[in-house]
Amino acid sequence: MKNVLILIAIYFLHVDFVCGQSNTTSDAIFVRKYTYETLSSYQKQLFEDFLTDEIPIGKKVTDVLTNHTSLRNKTRLAEALLFRNKPGDKENAAEILTWVLKNQYRDEKTKIYGIWKTTIEDNKFDQNWREFIGCDLIIIHQKYRSLLPAAILKEIEMGLIHAARGALKRNVAPDYTNISIMSSFLMHYVGTAFKIEELKAAGLQKASTIFKLYQLHKTFSEYNSPTYYGVTLIAIAFWRELAFSPEIKQMGQTLEQEFWHEAATFYNPNLKNMPGPYFRGYGMDMQKYFSIMGIWIAIAVDNARQAPMPATTNWPKYGEMSNLAPIFNLGLAIPKTDLAKLKGFAIPQFISRTVPNTYVGDSLKQVTATIYKDWMMGGLWGNRRVWNQIKTGTIHWKTADGHVSWLLVPGNGKTNIKVGKTAMNLYLADAKATTIELFVCAQNAVIDSFADKVWTLPSMTMNVITTLKRPYTEKVDSALFEKDWAVSDSCSNVIKVVYEIPASWDRATPLLEIIPKQ
Repeated sequence: MKNVLILIAIYFLHVDFVCGQSNTTSDAIFVRKYTYETLSSYQKQLFEDFLTDEIPIGKKVTDVLTNHTSLRNKTRLAEALLFRNKPGDKENAAEILTWVLKNQYRDEKTKIYGIWKTTIEDNKFDQNWREFIGCDLIIIHQKYRSLLPAAILKEIEMGLIHAARGALKRNVAPDYTNISIMSSFLMHYVGTAFKIEELKAAGLQKASTIFKLYQLHKTFSEYNSPTYYGVTLIAIAFWRELAFSPEIKQMGQTLEQEFWHEAATFYNPNLKNMPGPYFRGYGMDMQKYFSIMGIWIAIAVDNARQAPMPATTNWPKYGEMSNLAPIFNLGLAIPKTDLAKLKGFAIPQFISRTVPNTYVGDSLKQVTATIYKDWMMGGLWGNRRVWNQIKTGTIHWKTADGHVSWLLVPGNGKTNIKVGKTAMNLYLADAKATTIELFVCAQNAVIDSFADKVWTLPSMTMNVITTLKRPYTEKVDSALFEKDWAVSDSCSNVIKVVYEIPASWDRATPLLEIIPKQ
């Protein structure tokens, strides 16, 4: 009887794992606190490459404080220099911070506090910069005050108070995931440090609301974003590492463990990518652009061959490497079982998630995804927001040469997508739509690869079941495609497939059923 009970327990643990819902509360946590001296050779190389990119050899710091540069990145450059603290670093950091702090803006008429320009030249202010720059200034103020002149520390304190008051006035909703988590931390930290009770209370209240929203479905509203998942992890690490409140600290530790588990469950280490759908995405292949989640995973696995990002610096979105500064300053805390998932493929999975999200459409959106070792796919149901950052449907597969090809159903609000273990089904979401478009990035694919019933692509065959007419299939301009659909990773061979939708289409009937066969 005892053996039978053990077998039953093992069975249910296996089912939980396959469904992506296993419990991490009892897992041992892999924790790393970083100093410059304790970085591995790989981590140190990433760090030094970032510094060299920001201050090229032969240049002075004054040469890079130009009208075209990002104030957020330069704040992190100062933070990185203080982290390294070699001769001359603290002086350069002080010069950068003096320049950054002069570019904060306060509108006396509207009482909009503490925002920074994106660059000096464009004269545009980004409301989110107060959270990004403000939180990085907290690291600097907390950890490196002994390295900075009193005058700069005073300016940082004034800047933090302005930024926190601005965050209170703006009052972003908890479903604006990455900004709301940083906003709550910024307000509570500043309110506590400078005895401003209104800010302190508002920060704690927002943190509690964010935590409760996550617990409803164990998902954040900005779901499965290779970029913003990384920002969210940094924001949660602020709670865990620097929050004054024991309650916020504990919520941060809980969210961090559960969120790492979700991210690791939704990651394919063989393809080095998330399967989609992406609620906010700037690319399709994490090996061909720098995503912030990719940076976190690279630091965690500490192995260039396993890292889901380009091997050299001359790839799109390299500026995201500025996130090394807060990551190294806040440290890593990940369940060991989830760290193992990031390093090697385990078993195929079918995943279903409910996401509370206020984009136009359903208030609860449904995500389905299937992950196999060499191919994967994901779909989104319930979104009507038209936004190029949304990738409503995706299929990725590894080709014989080791590269990754993909299919994209764009976020134009026309379709609902449901993924099963073997097929992707596209349904009509917008009754006014007369066509649907799909994009395929596959080297050596040609127009003739797309027959009516079968697409014969490199290392992948897709059976297509539909009654829709396909008026044309064409190769599109890659640069225009990347701009129109927020795909940073360059693909020289993008093919667009278009289908016509008859009037009065029955929404209960799939427009297309795509069955990948590798």
